[in-house]
Amino acid sequence: MKRFMAGIVTVDKSLYVMAGIVLACMIILTFFDVILRNFGHPITGSMEFIQYGGSIVFGFSIPYGTLLGAQVIVDIITEKLSPGKKRTINIVTRCVGVLLFLFIAYNFFMYGMDVRHTGERTASFKIPYYPFSFALSLSFLLQSFTVFRDLIKTVKGADDE
Repeated sequence: MKRFMAGIVTVDKSLYVMAGIVLACMIILTFFDVILRNFGHPITGSMEFIQYGGSIVFGFSIPYGTLLGAQVIVDIITEKLSPGKKRTINIVTRCVGVLLFLFIAYNFFMYGMDVRHTGERTASFKIPYYPFSFALSLSFLLQSFTVFRDLIKTVKGADDE
């Protein structure tokens, strides 16, 4: 189980690094597009790269953000509860989170299969849509593993929230 937990952390960090690289490329592309646009030579298809890069940055950064606990937690109701009730609520919400992210991953996968079957592509460069859908599916699958890791920590009592 420790290897599984460590593997989740490693994969989450790797996805986060990839998201950072894609974000840096998007910044550079946008910079050069703005400069060249002022000279009357915009980069063709730059919006396609920015849009799909944005989906990768968004999707690949979610699991690591969850791992760090970077999400906003509103605990107005739970702050007045006893530690045992807080723990129970944390366990229930994490179970719901695992199921929710598995559902999202499944739906992105099924959408990717549909798009792959239809052969839809982007307008300028004819890039297929389905790899991005599969990438988001993978990201949300890893998000469910990350929430599951947090669930295990909460059940074991390692979570002092």
